[in-house]
Order: sequence, then structure tokens, then C-alpha cells
Amino acid sequence: MGETRTAEARTSAESVSGAILQPLDETRVRSFHVRTILVAGMGFFTDAYDLFVIGLIAALFAFYQPFAIQGTLFNITLGGATAAVTGIGLISAAAIFGAAVGPFIFGRLGDRLGRKTIYGIEMLILVVGAIASSLAWSFASLVLFRFIVGVGIGGDYPMSATIMSEYANVRNRGRLVGTVFAMQGFGLLAGVVLGIGLLMAFPGSLDLVWRALLFAGAIPAAAVYLYRRRLPETPRFSLHVQGKARETARVVGTLTGSQPAVSRELAPRRLSYGQLLKNYWMIVVGTAVSWFLFDISFYGTGIYSATLLSSLSLAYAPHMTALQHLITAEQYNAIIALIFTIPGYWIAVATIDRLGRKTLQVLGFGVMALAFLVLGLVPGIIALGAPFVIIYGMTFLFGNIGPNTTTFVLPTELFPTDGRTTGHGIAAGSGKIGAAVSTLLFPTLILLWKAAGLMLFLAGVAAVGVLVTLLFLRETKQRTLEDASREWDAQRLAAAERSPAVASSLIGDD
Repeated sequence: MGETRTAEARTSAESVSGAILQPLDETRVRSFHVRTILVAGMGFFTDAYDLFVIGLIAALFAFYQPFAIQGTLFNITLGGATAAVTGIGLISAAAIFGAAVGPFIFGRLGDRLGRKTIYGIEMLILVVGAIASSLAWSFASLVLFRFIVGVGIGGDYPMSATIMSEYANVRNRGRLVGTVFAMQGFGLLAGVVLGIGLLMAFPGSLDLVWRALLFAGAIPAAAVYLYRRRLPETPRFSLHVQGKARETARVVGTLTGSQPAVSRELAPRRLSYGQLLKNYWMIVVGTAVSWFLFDISFYGTGIYSATLLSSLSLAYAPHMTALQHLITAEQYNAIIALIFTIPGYWIAVATIDRLGRKTLQVLGFGVMALAFLVLGLVPGIIALGAPFVIIYGMTFLFGNIGPNTTTFVLPTELFPTDGRTTGHGIAAGSGKIGAAVSTLLFPTLILLWKAAGLMLFLAGVAAVGVLVTLLFLRETKQRTLEDASREWDAQRLAAAERSPAVASSLIGDD
């Protein structure tokens, strides 16, 4: 009898929720979607700028040091060879280590305290860290301040992704969330262009150049801080987690022009960290491992592109100065960004809701594996110029078409509302752990394995990414967030805590 009443209450709650959210799911793209894209997307413009501009600064510090930078921090012995992890390597990796911490913190806070309460705080941390980094007076202070920048960057991932996803309609959700993420491409390009401009304008004032590059990262983040603090709570959080059906209906009516009738409030609920890991472990593994694998290659090669491409410049013009080689390398970076990196983001945006997230992720990892394999098996291609740039660029193009975009989108759809920012935070944090390790160790691995061995390693990493995607993730295109994330199963699991015998049967595969 008790189970019958529970089932009836559950069905009623699902019916009420579905009626309230239906106008939001079925609406066309409206002005509030565009505003959310701009507010969230500017954060990712800043995130990419701050993460990747350090590659140029690290290359600059190789021949110009404003203060003493420790040479060898510690040694790594591998395959009988020994190489050093350097201070410049730690400067390059510091923000990414921070970005590995930020998602876990802000992801959990977003589910516990609400999106509105937390949103914008991560940008404030980024602003403070960026300004402080530009004023750094020592190696230790620069590493610390860059770590703080990274915490803000990492915190932005689960918050912005989830907020856009929870406001999106069904038809265009992948495109809307993907557009927020695609702003990274412009941030990356902005760092390259500003770097070229400052190096050419102030070749005799390199201290001004690197400080200005770091300070510039605070400007767009500061511009969106107040807008973020003013965003209302997302309808799905206020409905599913807080149980505020009437308030949610009013917000949906304001946003879409169609206000559903509501007769009662719903029971609030919380999904514990343990429940999330226990009952969604396959999704946790699939999203976290695939992001970890992708970021190993994307950040390692992205941040060290200036260093890698300097060797290409050296092959053609050994008579140039170190600064001239760096400018040439940044020009190659700009070409790669314009031809491969930025188009990759927008191809993903254009196709993700038609081809699907899982399809694009498998395609992207697959092409990356093949491109890295060619670079590893034919290392002399770097001396040929254009063929190297094309094949190297393909890793960025298909990385952005596939896993760089899809690993960002999928966690917002596969986790239930009361575990969405937590789950996304675990995935994003895992990705940045991969990015941090690769950024710190890539210079060492290049010395130990040479460029060819590193490319073969990355080919294997991408191949494993294909397998993880196929085995652990499911498709979410053209499904409501409640359907894609099995929202109702999450609610049943919360109720089943009082009846453990039925809990294990509530979450299953398609």
C-alpha cells in the first residue's frame, strides 16, 4: 500500500515538473539564451586566454627572465634516461593545477548552495589572480598567483556549462552550450594576436610585455562579474532541488511567454556525493576519463606550441634571434588557430544536435589518433613546413569538433539536477589533472622520447579515448535534460534510501 502511494506521488511530481518545464524545453532560441551565452561565454574567452597565453610567456622566459627562476625542481628517470622538471615548466602548469582544484570546489557548491549563489565568485577569483600575476616579483609569487587564476578558471567550467544547459531548449541545447565553450577559440587567438603585437611593438621592453599579457586576462572577467551576480536561479534547480514549483512557473512564464498553471509545491531533495558516485559511477568514469585523456594532448601540445613551432622556425632561419623565432612561432600559432582551432569549435556547434555528442567524440578522438600516429612515424615532416602544420593542425581541428566540445557538453546532460555541477566538476577537474600533468611533464618527455615518441604516446591516448566513449557514455541529443539524465530515477533513488532492496534496480543502461 505504501509503495502504491509512493508511486502515485512520484508520478504526480513528474507530471507537475514536466508541465512546468515544457514551455522552456519547446521554446525557440530567445533573447535570454543570447544573454546567457554572452555572460557565460565571456568567461570561457577569458579562461582560454589565461590558460594558453602562458605558453608564450614560458617561451619568452627561456631567454629572458625578469627574476630568478629555478632551473631544476626535480629529476625524472625513464627508460634509462634522466630529465629535469624545470621552474618554467611549473610556471606553465600552475594555473592548470589550480584549474584542477576549482571544478571540484565550485561544482559541489553549485549543487549545495545553488547556481545563483555561487555564479560570479569564480570570476572574481580569476580577476584577483590575474592582476596579482602581472605584479609578481618572484618565481614563487608568480606560481602562487597563477594557481589562484586557475582556481577561478576551473570553477567556471561546471557553473557556466550547467547554467546554459538548464536554460536551454531541447532542440538547440548542444548548440547553445557548445557556443559558450566555443568562445575559448577567440580567447586563445586573442592571446596569440596580443602577444605578437606587444613583442613587435616593445621588443626592448620584455618585462612590460609579459606583465601586460597577464594583466589583460583580468579585463574581460571583470566585465562580466556583475552580470553573473544578477542572473536568477535556473528553473530546473529551483524546481527539482528546491521544490519551488510556483516560483519556477513564474520564471518560465517570464522567459518564454507561456506560464504553466501550478497547484502545489514539490518536495525539495539533495543527492549526496556518495549517492552520485555509487549510482552514476559509469557516467562518472566515462565523462572524467574521456576528459582526462583529451586534455593530456590538448593542453600539452597547445601550451607548448610556441616551443614546438620555434624548432620549425629554427630549421628555416637559424640566423634569427630568439625573439624573432618566438614571433615567428606565434605567427604559426595564429595561422593554426584561424584555420583549424576556431573552425573546429563552430563545426561542433553546427553539427552537435544533428550528429550527436557521442558520434562527434568518437570521430574526434579517432582522427586525433591517426594524425598523431603520422607525426610519430614520420618525424621528419616537421622540416617540410606546410604538411606538418596541416597534420598538426588536424589534431586541433578534430579535437575541437569532437572531445574538446563534447566532454564539456555531456556532463551537463548525463547527471541529474542535484548532482549536475558536482558531476561536471569531477569531469572537468579530472580533465585538468591530465592537463596539469602533461603541461608539467611534456618538456621532460620531449627530451626523453623526442617529439616522435611523444606523438606516438598521444596517438595511444586518443585511441583509448575512443574506447572509453563507446563503453561508458550514451547519446543525449534531442532528449530533455530529465530524460537524458534520468532525473526521475535520481528522485526514486533518493526515496529508495529508505528501501535499499529496490535501489539497485532503478538505474540501468539503455
